[in-house]
This record gives sequence, structure tokens and C-alpha cells, in this order.
Amino acid sequence: MKRMYQTISLAFLILGLAVVPGVAAQEAIQVVDEGVEANFREHLTFTLNASSAVKIVEADLLYQVVGQLATSRNEAEFTPGASIEAEFKIDQTKPENYMPPGTELNYWWKIVDAAGNELRTEKQTYLYLDNRYEWQTLQNDRLTLYWYEGNDSFGQALFDRANVALDTLASDVGISLEDPIKVFIYASHEDLLRALSSSAQEWTGGQAFTTFGVVVIGVHPSQLDWGLRATTHEMSHLVIHQATNNPYRGLPRWLDEGIAVYNEDTEQLVDDFAPIFDEAVKRNELMTLRTLSSPFPGDPLLANLAYGQSGAVVKFIIDTYGPEKMGDLLSIFAEGSLDDEALETALGVNTDGLDNAFRASLGLPPLPGTANDAPVEVPTEEAESASAEMANPVENSGPTPQPEAGQSSAAELPAEPAPPAEPKSSPFGLPCLAGLLPLAIFGVAAAMRKF
Repeated sequence: MKRMYQTISLAFLILGLAVVPGVAAQEAIQVVDEGVEANFREHLTFTLNASSAVKIVEADLLYQVVGQLATSRNEAEFTPGASIEAEFKIDQTKPENYMPPGTELNYWWKIVDAAGNELRTEKQTYLYLDNRYEWQTLQNDRLTLYWYEGNDSFGQALFDRANVALDTLASDVGISLEDPIKVFIYASHEDLLRALSSSAQEWTGGQAFTTFGVVVIGVHPSQLDWGLRATTHEMSHLVIHQATNNPYRGLPRWLDEGIAVYNEDTEQLVDDFAPIFDEAVKRNELMTLRTLSSPFPGDPLLANLAYGQSGAVVKFIIDTYGPEKMGDLLSIFAEGSLDDEALETALGVNTDGLDNAFRASLGLPPLPGTANDAPVEVPTEEAESASAEMANPVENSGPTPQPEAGQSSAAELPAEPAPPAEPKSSPFGLPCLAGLLPLAIFGVAAAMRKF
């Protein structure tokens, strides 16, 4: 008798499972077909055909950019019924909806019927490409290069230089890619502008879309030398963003742009920036680092100086303090630290102290009003050795050590208030001077004659 009750109980348990809403949903709602159709810069359209034993009353498309946490939930257009054809369209003609080529989307559907049954489809990934061109590609585990005009050697040269640039960032700056990136080479300025958002400036020659892990550059095969530099510069921003992104603060502008300029040529400033920087040094008319911590000037001549000086400062840090210290500095910034706090922790100087050390290396006097206008000493092998001994003193070996020269406190360097943090880069692109049309350099050269 006891065994019979157990059998009956098991039968009721199985029957109960059959009417659990989650199980019933799988039987009640069926996906007949789903797909994606896209025309670049026009629309990105998701479609769904589904049926159910009862009327379907809700169909939502959910999607997220690969690598991002935010999920977008969108009500699809459809007529409720036992069988539906649903559609959701992302209008790519609107600047606020723009997605660059190479955007990867994870997407899935949520479907609900009148009985309360719910079905969520499996996540799928869609790669949004500019389908107006037949792309050639070169790829490894770090990056994919796309181009459609120019021979194999043209693409190979850009691909090889991009990989060298990634290696340099790892060895000299201490940052590496966390997620693979994509680089798109358009063959003309006109083609590039037709690939960017309608809000893009006419002078834009390239952009780094940090949120999407994408760089777009206009490089005709005849402009390869410029293309190698510009691609390296914009691509550097993607690596910097991945290594230092945090919800609190971005890098000071001079450091972000300076690393990208340094990566163009680690030995010297490129010709785009060197002449105006050298002239400013000669005239003792450099900008202060505190000024360069905020957005750069809109004037092309001053902006060119800002980029050149930022690149020179980054090279000074790497040559003077070493790649390890530069890596430490970026790690501290990645935690959302304030500028002076990060510099003092990693290098032992605040913004003004670094500025004065850099100026001293160029034979320039210190900034007025900083530490009684005294020059700031930079680390030497002897100083570093002494610092290590003071950090690990032998017990009862002598008096308490004093702070090392060049590691002044805030009280010794009465700095002006720090400028507001620069807004974090927009997901719709990080335009910068190195991504301008190469013709822009002629305007700078002409202005130099009046400088």
C-alpha cells in the first residue's frame, strides 16, 4: 500500500511539472524565424516571427554593445495575435543612434503571451559593418585591420605598424589591450565622412571610438606615411581607455594625448609638432601642465603646440623616471585619483613639480610662484639608491631620514587650484589633432611664419 501511494505521488509530481509556467512557455511560444538586416548609416533592423497557443501581447528586443554592461530594452512594432511579425529598427541617420563600423551587438528577444507565458531567446551576436565596400582584412588576437583600396603590402604595412605600436605601449608605458580592437581604413576623406556620424566636423581625418573599440581613419594608399602615424595615434587612445577607464575621472588631457603622440615616434617629435614646440621652447612660451590638463585650445596653432608639448612631457617621464613608473602612474589614475595625488604617489612630484623638472631639462626657468622658483631635481641612480636605503633603514643606524629631493609636499609647492576634470570621452568618438586631415599641417606651417 505504501509503495502504491509513492507511485501516485510521483505521478502527481510529474503532472505538476508539466504545468509549471516556465515549462509551459517553451510549449506555448515558438520562434519561427528571426534575423537582422542593415544598411550602414541608414538602419539596423531586427525582425522576429513567433507564434503561440494564445495571443502574443509583448515582444521586446534587448541588445548591448559587446564589452559594455548597459542593456537597451525596446518595444518592437507588431500586431498582437497568435502569430506575429515583429520589427525593431535603429535609425542610423540620427546622430544619437550612430554606431561606427565594427560595432558588435549581443541581442535577444523577450516574448510574452496573454496567458503570462514568457520566452527569452538565446543571445546572438551581430557584427555591424559598412556594407558599401568589399573589405580586406588582416587579423590576430589583438586587432583586426580592414581596408578596401590598396594592395596587400599597403594593408600589411599598417597592420605591422599597429602591432609595433601595441608592443611599445606595453614596454614603454606599461599598458596592454584587454579586449581586441578594430581599425578601419577608408580610402578618401569623402568616404570617411560618409562613414561617420552626421555631426562629425568636416576637418575630421580619423576618430577613435573608445567605447566600441574601433578606430576609423581616412588613408589613401599614397598617404601611407601619414596613415602609419595617425593610425598609431588614434589606436593608442583605445588602449589607454581600456587600461584606465573608471567611473570617476579621466586622465589629464596632456597625458592621454601625450602618450598617443609619443607612440607615433618614441625617439623624437614628428614633423607635425616639432617646429612649433621648438620655437616655443626657444621663446620660453610653453603652456603650463595645469593648462594642458583641460581641453586643448581650439586655435590650430596653439592646439598643435599642446600636442607637441604633451608628447615631449611623456617622453621626459619615460626617459627620466622609467617605464615602470609610467605604468604605476597610469594604474593610479585607473583608480580615479586626482592629478596631483597620482603624480606625487608615482613620481614624487605634483603637477607643478613635474612641469618644473621638464622645463629644467630644456634649460628653462621654473614656473613663477612655485616653490620659491627653485628648480626641481629629477631622480638619479644615486638618489634612487639613497631613497631605497631610507625606505629600509638599518635599526639604530642613525637619525630619521628626511624627504628625498624632488619629493616636495603640497605645502612646499603652493599650487593653484586644480582645474575641473575633463569630461570622459564620448562613446561617439575621440577626435584629436593627430586625426585631422594631413593638409592641416600646411595651415600650421603658414601660421608658424607669424608665430
